[in-house]
This record gives sequence, C-alpha cells and structure tokens, in this order.
Amino acid sequence: MKTFIKINIHHARNGEHYQYHNDVLATINEEFAIQYQLLPLRTTYTALFTEEDNAYKQNQAYAKTKEIEECDRKRDDLFVFVRQTIDSGLYHPVPEKRAAAERLLFALKPYRMANQQPFAENTALVTNMTQDMLGKDYIDDVRLLDLEGPIKLLDEANNEFNTLYGKRSDEKLERYERDNMKAIRPKVDEAFRALTGGIGALYQVNELITHDPVKAEELGGVIDRVNALSRQLQETIARRRPKKGSPEPEPPAPEPENPPAENDGDTETPQAT
Repeated sequence: MKTFIKINIHHARNGEHYQYHNDVLATINEEFAIQYQLLPLRTTYTALFTEEDNAYKQNQAYAKTKEIEECDRKRDDLFVFVRQTIDSGLYHPVPEKRAAAERLLFALKPYRMANQQPFAENTALVTNMTQDMLGKDYIDDVRLLDLEGPIKLLDEANNEFNTLYGKRSDEKLERYERDNMKAIRPKVDEAFRALTGGIGALYQVNELITHDPVKAEELGGVIDRVNALSRQLQETIARRRPKKGSPEPEPPAPEPENPPAENDGDTETPQAT
C-alpha cells in the first residue's frame, strides 16, 4: 500500500523549501482537490504558502542588482551550452559519442530546467549537476563530448554567484527574511501534512474498502509524484550533510550578512516509502 514518505526538511535552505512546496502545490492542483473534496485543506495550504512566497521573494527582488544579474547570466549561459552540447550529441555520427550523450541526457534530466528556477534553487541544482557529471559514473562520457572544461567553468561560475549573492544581502533585510521564513515555514509544513494526510486516508479507504481502480490510479499517482519531489529534496540536502561515520564539523557562528538557513523551519514533512 502506498504512503507518503516522511522527510525531515530541517536542513532545507529557504529556496529549497520554497521550491519544494511550490512544486507540491502544482502536483496537488485545485481541480484534484475539488474532485476529492480536499479544497478547504488545499486553500489553507495555498494561503500559508503565499505568505512564504512573499517573504522569500522580498529578498529575491532586492538581490536583482546589475552585478547579480550579470553573474547569473554567465552561469546560465554555461549551463545552456552544456545542455545543448548533450542534446546535439544525440545526433553525433560517432556511435561512442552518441551513446555518451544518451547517458549524460539521463543524468541531466533532474536538472534540465535549473536556469529557470529561483536563485537559491538554481544554485543547488547546478551544484548537484556538476558533482554528478564530474563524478566517476559520468566523467568518461563528459570527456568523450569534450565537456569537462565547460562543466568546471560552470561549477566555478556557480560558486562565484553563490558567494556574490550571499554578500549582497542587506543585514536588516536578511534578518527580516530569516525571521519571517522561520515563522511561516512550520505553518506551511503543517498545512502540507494535513493535505497529504487527507489524500493518504482516501487512498487507504479505497484500497481496503472501495476498490475503485480510477481512484487508485489518481490518488496513488499523486502520492508517487509528491514522493519523487521529496526524494529529490532529500538528495539535495544529503549532498551537504556529512556522511555517516564522518565527524560532523561544528557549525560556524552565524554572520549577519549570511545567516545559515539550515536553522530555519525545524519541521518534518511527509515523504514516500
């Protein structure tokens, strides 16, 4: 029987938390909520997420200076070059290079639209992508398509953007965003749990009593898609966390210009098994 997996998003950065719930709301759309009489739960969730959206985007708007935008454009241009090179490699006349492009296309899939995401999510996705591409599973394919240099340049541009973005945040605005996000994140997570709890209950009733194949497919499909989002977020967070058995470094003292977002929103959210 399908269930929502539990994911602890205590360590999700504000941008990651925002994007996760934005994607969940797109998955559990209004039409679905009306069909299954879940609209009041979704309406509460949507209203609270709108508050998070406002708090998060205040900092986004402030950060869009010319310097930030130029740095972001440089990163996006490199990302698009890598993506287009992989796409065009699918038509390469050399079979080995064509096969390499096919494997890299699979690796690229979770990150394909990274350049269209908000700043923090863009940074996280590009970090994950460059780590994957330069790792042992794909490095040979990357070299076959002469992409090692461009991907390293992309990684450098991504780090450069991340550093600049952190420095550009005004201390007062950063504290405002942090305090507001810290207040709203647990409420959004609680509304999310209420909505997914309702979906899970409907799915269980159908599995145990009703046995409607259409409901099983629709409710189970939503559970699967939300769980896929949860796993993706888990993987993003896990890449920053020390591996099991490794000593965990002491967290640095928070700096006013760049307070650690990991301390925001210490909540648990459903995920899937």
